[in-house]
Amino acid sequence: MNAILILMGLLVLSYLGSFLVSGRSVRGVGLPSGVEYTALGYVLGPHALGLVGADNLASFEPVVQVALGWLAFAVGLDFGYAGDRRVRAGSLTVGSLGSILTGAAVAAAAWFTMDRLGVGGSATDRVLVAGGAGAACSETTRHAIRWVVDRYDARGPLADRINEIAHTDDLFPMIGVAILFALDPTRNVALAMPLRDWPTITVGLGLLLGGGAAMLLRSEMPVEDTWGIMFGVSLIAIGTATRLAISTLTVTFFMGMAVSMFTRHGAELRAMVGPTERPVLLPALVLAGARIDFRAMPALPWVAAAAIGGRIGAKVVTGWMLAASSPPARKAGPWVGLSLMSSGALAMCIGLAFALRFPGPVGDTVLVIAALSATVGEFVGPLRLRRALFIAGELPEPGSSGGVKI
Repeated sequence: MNAILILMGLLVLSYLGSFLVSGRSVRGVGLPSGVEYTALGYVLGPHALGLVGADNLASFEPVVQVALGWLAFAVGLDFGYAGDRRVRAGSLTVGSLGSILTGAAVAAAAWFTMDRLGVGGSATDRVLVAGGAGAACSETTRHAIRWVVDRYDARGPLADRINEIAHTDDLFPMIGVAILFALDPTRNVALAMPLRDWPTITVGLGLLLGGGAAMLLRSEMPVEDTWGIMFGVSLIAIGTATRLAISTLTVTFFMGMAVSMFTRHGAELRAMVGPTERPVLLPALVLAGARIDFRAMPALPWVAAAAIGGRIGAKVVTGWMLAASSPPARKAGPWVGLSLMSSGALAMCIGLAFALRFPGPVGDTVLVIAALSATVGEFVGPLRLRRALFIAGELPEPGSSGGVKI
């Protein structure tokens, strides 16, 4: 399959994504994580049917970098907001602590498994694999609650609380990615800098460009000019981050945060950018799936199983924290934490970013773990979320008139 045919297929997927969010299709269609498109990419990729070759994937790397940057910008722009309102401080606290706990548990489980089995290469490579898996597995997709709400008419304080948590657990994974990328600094800069400076530069670059974009957007202007500013500054951020070999995801995420904080048009910008996320995400998931190689590392199934087990355990502990701090969650019990098992766009973006930045066993292993975690989350997260909302009295009984919408 040549690059032109692949490009046409990606454009069709992009149109499909815009169709799904335009209101012309059944609401709640598809899986929250979009992992089915990752599976499609794997089937088409060089490690399955081979319809998409490794050389084709390499030719699309610049496009993938732009897609990753734009998706992270959309996540940053939406960070701390659930719809049109800011999330509560309690939700921000639980979301942040939950992401740190989950990332640490996943990283520790992956590290000790690699150490015990004697796989993973050098100590630095093990840190990159364990840390990358922790960052990729520490978030909950923001689309999980919307998926359940659209399909089952779920409404109430517990649904609102979990929705807010899913909108506040992206910050620390992004910081973690910036730190991990600094372990292999770029050689494109003549001035040698210590390890601690690269994450600061990564975050600072995003905040600086975001602040500049917010100044340009401070006044009323035509829609096309607004799009031009956001696209233009995003491309500057993506190109600079790629050249310096720092985390494109982190730079554009903090750029989105800065734009949201420093402009009075944040709500309008979120309404503009939000519908673009799905059209960009679907082709990116297909390209991510095409890069998946289950032979990336010896004993990869054991490492992935340990990482996913660490994520499950951490989510249970997060459920205890949520039940202790939220009376509606207390009705559902500590197992409410498993409602946060669904991972999605950000997890796959982190896995794909590692595959691009650290080609070979390190990046491929992180990508496989991210994909497997998203797959397991589809079997656990929505079911436990539906059960928790039913116990809390916020979901119609299965089979009643308020059941699944057709």
